[in-house]
Amino acid sequence: MLSCIRWRTLCWLGWLCSLPVLALAEGQTFDLQMLLDKAVAENPSIAVSKAQTAAAAAGITVSRSYYNPDLEIMTGPSRARHIDQRSRQNYGITITQPLDFLSTRASRREYAEQQFNYAEKGIHTTSFDLRNQIKAAYLNVLLRQQIMEMLGANLTLLQQVQSRVKRKVEIGEAARYELIKADTEVLATERDYASAQTRIDEAKAILHGMIGNMPDSFEIKRQLPTISSLPDITELRRSAENNPYLQQLLSARDSAEAKLKLEQSLRFPGVTLKSDFTQDPDLNTFRLGVVVPLPVWNRREGQIAQAAAGIEEANANIKQQQLLLRKEIDSAYQRTVIASNQLKVFENGLLQQSQATLSRAEAAYKFGERGILEYLDAQRVNREVKRDYLIAKFDYFFSVLQIERFIGSDLVQP
Repeated sequence: MLSCIRWRTLCWLGWLCSLPVLALAEGQTFDLQMLLDKAVAENPSIAVSKAQTAAAAAGITVSRSYYNPDLEIMTGPSRARHIDQRSRQNYGITITQPLDFLSTRASRREYAEQQFNYAEKGIHTTSFDLRNQIKAAYLNVLLRQQIMEMLGANLTLLQQVQSRVKRKVEIGEAARYELIKADTEVLATERDYASAQTRIDEAKAILHGMIGNMPDSFEIKRQLPTISSLPDITELRRSAENNPYLQQLLSARDSAEAKLKLEQSLRFPGVTLKSDFTQDPDLNTFRLGVVVPLPVWNRREGQIAQAAAGIEEANANIKQQQLLLRKEIDSAYQRTVIASNQLKVFENGLLQQSQATLSRAEAAYKFGERGILEYLDAQRVNREVKRDYLIAKFDYFFSVLQIERFIGSDLVQP
């Protein structure tokens, strides 16, 4: 008795120790929040945006720096023309210091700061777009998994029907064509089930590529995210001003305006202070002076025109994005309404009616009132109704995700 207890204890401990190994073999499971955090931390596109922001921050440092002075030293022989014909040595030292005007420095610093703001908006835009795409990919995997589960349950039921029909055919209670029809339905469902598994692998591969450093085999937590209350169409149109792409375009216009201001100030950017000391054989000279650039031949007309054209382009892009957002928000909102109405149709009776029809067809088939064809047709209709219901439910999520992308606000929460 004691040895039996010890054996059971050892088996129990061995099973407990094998759990981590089994979990590791099955692959790690991620929920939506884990995937979002992992993507923001490891996706290369985020790293690129952060590097661009760091470069823009360095540009601000460059705009605040001063020019280095230039030191010029020259020496050589010299010979007096009248008094002493001997050759003597002379030398000269010149120091120059370029200086910007305060307005030019301010314009250069403002342009660098606007470039930094644009780069920061780029991080937010990239991060928000990536999060939105990952939510959609996550929901796509969930949809494919639920469809496969539905097909698997239907396949099990059809295989049971196939076994019953086979027994009836063998004992002569059913015609041979009923078995052929049952076999056909099973083969078709097996094909759909295998295709559903392939679609799951494809959806997981897309999700894997968005995040980056992911294990080859992983699972996702089968939990639908929550949806915040959806504003009405008027509020959504106003919220379009918070769209990340639109905000980045507004920042690009500010940068273009700062660029124009800088180009205008660079027509007369500053002066250069100059000091030199020269020692001749019989004379020492010390001078101070100012070098002033004269905008006579080049008044930077081309650079100023390019900067002005950049402002016009930025304004056109902003207007185009606003029009596009208005159209896309209206379209996505209508898709949301359609998906919501379809869900109501399914939940308010269509699902129950389809299931009731299948139950009646099954009962009629068992009692011999209906043939196998009517029963299998009822099963097929019920399967299609359930699949359409799943698609409608996830279509609602996808349409809300589109609205989320357009208004720049998280409507779908993990």
